[in-house]
Amino acid sequence: MRKKTSCTRSSLAERLAVRRRKKLNRRTWCLSNKMASISTRPSRTWAITFSSSGISAPLQTIFFHYKRNTGFWQKGYKKNDQGKLRPRGTYAIINMDRILMFKVINLPESLLNFIAHRPGAELSRIRSEASRRCFYRISWGRKSLVAMVYPEPSRLEVDRFRTVQKIYRNHGLRVPGIEAILDDQVVIQEDAGDLLLQRAWRASSMGERRRLLSACRDILDKLAAIPPALATARLDRARQKWEMDFFLRYFFPRYPVRGCTAADLGALLTMLIESLEAECVFAHRDFHSRNLLVHEGGIVIVDFQDSLLAPRHYDLVSLAFDSYLDLGRFRELLLSGHESATNELRQLRLTALQRNIKALGTFAYQTHECQHPAYGRYIPRTIRHIQGHLQELASAEFEVFTRYFSALSK
Repeated sequence: MRKKTSCTRSSLAERLAVRRRKKLNRRTWCLSNKMASISTRPSRTWAITFSSSGISAPLQTIFFHYKRNTGFWQKGYKKNDQGKLRPRGTYAIINMDRILMFKVINLPESLLNFIAHRPGAELSRIRSEASRRCFYRISWGRKSLVAMVYPEPSRLEVDRFRTVQKIYRNHGLRVPGIEAILDDQVVIQEDAGDLLLQRAWRASSMGERRRLLSACRDILDKLAAIPPALATARLDRARQKWEMDFFLRYFFPRYPVRGCTAADLGALLTMLIESLEAECVFAHRDFHSRNLLVHEGGIVIVDFQDSLLAPRHYDLVSLAFDSYLDLGRFRELLLSGHESATNELRQLRLTALQRNIKALGTFAYQTHECQHPAYGRYIPRTIRHIQGHLQELASAEFEVFTRYFSALSK
């Protein structure tokens, strides 16, 4: 009697994956009305050859190289006889856990043509989960640029970005320079690297941390010195009310507490908005450690296009009570000189309270609605910041806030 051979689950899955891969390699796929034959290359490299039919010569071959050190797919291009990249879309086959998946990456024609004029250029995706825009790093030789791609052409948004970028540079603030604008959809910028202050802080010494915070204070002073007339928008009561409603819509239903209702919190949030001072200065609006890049010994500001007039301490508390980075005892270096008067201390804490509550709404939305669970890890730190604000304010009118956020921290 022949003895049955046992086959483990992992080996069986591997054999099935190999069989499926061989089957796919013999097939021809129809992509964007073009025929594409799929073939494999060594070292986890895949090639797709496009042709107008299954017989004629290929129009274009695109190679996708998976870089283990970066986790990105980098692409090299071959041009057709007319020197253009075809078809309009860029396609990739991604190998994940031995299962072949098909992914379409739509790039604007203007960006493809920009890459086509730089032989040997590689394109890598820059992670940006919470933005409608997509970011790509274009590298060739020792040069590199960053392409910011809007979902669709928008002259209004591109002009606003260019205007605010010029304001920052004219007032001595470091922001990436603009190299080119393509079809009101793609902004080619200077590459300032990808070393976020959030990551640089953890690897820095005590002296280096003081130097980084000193640079941030200089940036805050320069921002506040920009003439208010240059701002095109204002963080007024209506916008702040929308942010608090956003918190009630996306955070509170996911994190309910017995005895606390949306109506109770809504009334307190309205009172909080009315307690903020009316004096406003020019502000970045999202001044935190993930929008500050450490580059060539200095700080480069990104994601600045939504700058507006905001309460006087708004940018200061955005970094001092950052949800992404706990400054610890170094927080006093930022706050020194701003806590001298009792009323100023109260306004600083009220502004920070409103800012952190707004951040909770954003984190809940990104975590549960957009399926970006990484943002959930910043909720506990934000709640601790809020508890600290309530403790410093020591006001009986915020008793419902104290009870709600204390219950969440347990």
